[in-house]
Amino acid sequence: MCHVAMSRARAVCFILLAMTGAGLPEYAADAAAVQFTEATKQAKLTFTHQNGAAGQKYYPEAFGSGVCVIDYDRDGWPDLFFVNGRAWTSAEQSVAKTRPPKQSPPASQASFPALYRNNHDGTWTDTTKQAGLLFESYGMGCAVGDYDNDGFPDLVVTGYGPVHLFHNTGKGSFEDVTASVLLNDTGWSTCAVWFDYDGDGDLDLFICHYIQWTPRTDITCGLSGAVKLFCGPDPYRGESNRLYRNDLIDGRRVLTDVTQAAGLLNPKGKTLGAALLDYNDDGRLDLAVANDQVPNFLYRNNGDGTFTDDSVMLGLSVGRFGVAKAGMGIDAADPLNDGGAAILVGNFAGEGLTLHLQERPPRRAEPPSDRPRPPLAPAAVFKDHAPRLGLTTPSLSVLTFGVLFFDADLDGRLDIVAADGHIDADLVNFLERRVTYRERPLFFVSGGGERILFQEMGEAAGLTQPMVGRGVAYADVDRDGDLDLVFTENGGPAHLYRNEGKPKGRWLRLELVGTKSNRDAIGAVVRVTVNGVTQTRMVKTGSSYLSQSELPLTFGLGTAEAADRIDIRWPSGHVQTLEKVAADQHMVITEQ
Repeated sequence: MCHVAMSRARAVCFILLAMTGAGLPEYAADAAAVQFTEATKQAKLTFTHQNGAAGQKYYPEAFGSGVCVIDYDRDGWPDLFFVNGRAWTSAEQSVAKTRPPKQSPPASQASFPALYRNNHDGTWTDTTKQAGLLFESYGMGCAVGDYDNDGFPDLVVTGYGPVHLFHNTGKGSFEDVTASVLLNDTGWSTCAVWFDYDGDGDLDLFICHYIQWTPRTDITCGLSGAVKLFCGPDPYRGESNRLYRNDLIDGRRVLTDVTQAAGLLNPKGKTLGAALLDYNDDGRLDLAVANDQVPNFLYRNNGDGTFTDDSVMLGLSVGRFGVAKAGMGIDAADPLNDGGAAILVGNFAGEGLTLHLQERPPRRAEPPSDRPRPPLAPAAVFKDHAPRLGLTTPSLSVLTFGVLFFDADLDGRLDIVAADGHIDADLVNFLERRVTYRERPLFFVSGGGERILFQEMGEAAGLTQPMVGRGVAYADVDRDGDLDLVFTENGGPAHLYRNEGKPKGRWLRLELVGTKSNRDAIGAVVRVTVNGVTQTRMVKTGSSYLSQSELPLTFGLGTAEAADRIDIRWPSGHVQTLEKVAADQHMVITEQ
């Protein structure tokens, strides 16, 4: 986030830039094909986020929180888990003697996360208590993964304080196993990613960390008089992310801290988002990491238990003008359908979205094979093409947290959604009336063509509600084939938007089950070919901001009645092929 000392100048500068943005080529997008309808009330989703704000302006109050899609009861319907914060304790408040709280929530008012079970009829039931998840923490993010390969998804929750790991008992409930797996992660953790970095068939855990902060070391800035503002991350030291290897020792699962041995110990990072990808196409999972006002990381998996940061060499560490941006959320995908990697990052107001495309020849002509593919040349750099593709001008005046690629209209091309919302109402009121505290989500429809362009159509598509947006996740909540959206607000209610536009394309949903690979098939790469065009998706955790979308993959087939070919490269390296797969079905595919 921008440091207050320079926020006004940067914001005014970029607001003027947004007002005078260069004209971009346009195309006619079909607004009717994507119509989102808010269904939060009808769905009986009543969660409201508690950020603990009582006048001290403690820095974590501006950040939470996330949402995770989890089919915890394994009935084939996506359930929802919302991370919550809490009120600051009297001890935490007392250290801010110069900033007494203006108001204090009642001591009896506890705040818990919320787990909602999908009732299969458009409504959800709050099952937090029955599931054993009535716990208080100053939560931030979450991630879902079956770390013990027992067939039931488990849950990790990050935040200020200790990270919590909850094991799914398979009986509709969870048990806190943080101590038993020897997970001791404290400080201020943000995002989390489950992935099998060492290829041994079970999921390891990457925990993101932001800054070294306590209520006693909290700093506020002021513009005038008694108006106090969040300062941004500059005054604080960064905190290293952590990697925990999943080990089976004497029949017991243990998460071993291997951060330093893996080459990931770096206290200079201030991480808010992380995404999985395989940018050199060698079959090993890499990590793209979004940092706040310090250079981003791009960790290449060396295959020997270590990682190398390629961010500087491949052009991902800083923005177009050589300055680090305030990276929040992040996602990685193949939006051009050319087999290359692309990394999307949400940034502070005045910076705009960045979309880094990997500039290399496509490798689509190479047939799938069980043999390891040679890595691409190191010269396959990333360059920010957001201005050329129509993303920059619409996003300059908003502060973007969660970002996601998804095919909203099922035409076979990935669209983009961004959750937006500012961090400080007082700062917004002081700076510029064109910038607002609550901001509506942005929705970019892909136009396709040789020069793929995105057109922002959020209002036309029904995403008109301003919010203090943070997390966003997608899932086919009603199992009608298209992807719906869930947003979280900082200090506000959750929002569910059902995708109800007509007409949309045909579809294919694939749920993968690993055998030799990890059971969730995290890291599996699926290529679906229709009429000579190949879409590439990866089964992954993480992405967005403090959140996680569903694991099943949705492919839009346009008007095609079938996919000509499906190639699956499992994390084990095995390649599985299916041909002539009929459209409009949900398939469960088990690794052979």
